[in-house]
Amino acid sequence: MMSKESTTVKILGVSYKISCPEEESEQLKKAAIFLDGKLNEVKKASGLDEKRAAIITALNITNEYLKNLSNVSDDTAVNEDLENLTLEVKKQLKSLSFKA
Repeated sequence: MMSKESTTVKILGVSYKISCPEEESEQLKKAAIFLDGKLNEVKKASGLDEKRAAIITALNITNEYLKNLSNVSDDTAVNEDLENLTLEVKKQLKSLSFKA
């Protein structure tokens, strides 16, 4: 059974207590360090207040994330292979169900 515990992270000098499973605590701390770094970069470079810097940072991270997702799905050869494999599995399942 996974137990929830509280992990404290610091972002822009403010501490936040976040509830998360114990095994995700280290990853959460790494994410907070990454976010804190990105927020500080944007704040320093732009001179924006924290709220606007947070929005720009979130937008930048989201943009990177979506770019990485599309890079994975842009590989048409991989997509074709997956489609063919899916069709083959469906055929096999169909033939198995009629043998019963």
